[in-house]
Amino acid sequence: LCSTCNEDNTEGDITEMGIRLAQEVVNYICDWCPGTALGRLSFIAHSMGGLITRAALPMLHEYANKMYTFISFSTSHLGIFQDKISLFNTGFWVLKKWRKSEFL
Repeated sequence: LCSTCNEDNTEGDITEMGIRLAQEVVNYICDWCPGTALGRLSFIAHSMGGLITRAALPMLHEYANKMYTFISFSTSHLGIFQDKISLFNTGFWVLKKWRKSEFL
């Protein structure tokens, strides 16, 4: 499945887009994986798609035992203002010192 449910409506609420994605996944499973044909569920997402997928996952709880992989690329899971979060900065500082590296 290459999701299309949010293509024309990306300015909305992440939760609403997650609901649409979850419904699209459920519809796909019902149409293409009847009965016990469903093997594993994996999700690959990019950028805001990672946030939408994270919002959809709790709504797919009936398939929890089929969840296998969730990969996201360039998704700001910590938000866009992490540079203003002192705990975040402190954690990175500790990791850099521990690894004796200037960069992570």
